[in-house]
Amino acid sequence: MTAKLIALSALLLLVAASGAWGQDPERFAMAHVRLSTDQTIAAGCARMGRVSDDSVKDLRRKIVRAGGNTAVISFAADDLSVILADVFRCTPATSRPAGVPPPPPGSPPPPPPPAGTAPAPPTGAPPPPPPGPSR
Repeated sequence: MTAKLIALSALLLLVAASGAWGQDPERFAMAHVRLSTDQTIAAGCARMGRVSDDSVKDLRRKIVRAGGNTAVISFAADDLSVILADVFRCTPATSRPAGVPPPPPGSPPPPPPPAGTAPAPPTGAPPPPPPGPSR
C-alpha cells in the first residue's frame, strides 16, 4: 500500500511539473534577450520588426515571440512610460558589438579578501630596519 501511495505521489508531482516545463523555453529565451540603446549592437543582424510596451518583462516576451534575441530600445517623446524596441535576430557570432575584445584566456584572478580583514603578510624575509640617527 505504501509503495502505491509513493508511486501515485510521484506521478502527481510529475504531472504538476509538466505544465511548468512548457514555459521554460520561453523564459530561457526571455532571459537571454539583449537590450541596448546602442544601435551598433544589432550590426549584421536580421531585423524582425518593432514592438512596444510599458513593462520590460512584457517587452521581452514580445521580442521573443517576434523571433528576436536582441533589441535596440528607445522611448517615445510624448510618453516616456512606453518602451519602443526594434527587434533583431542575431547569430552568436555577430552578437558581440564591434570593438569589444574576447575575454582573456586562462582563469580569472582570485577575488579580493572580504572587507575588514587584514591583508596577508608578504612572503620572504622581512625588510631591514630603517637607518637610525648616528651616535
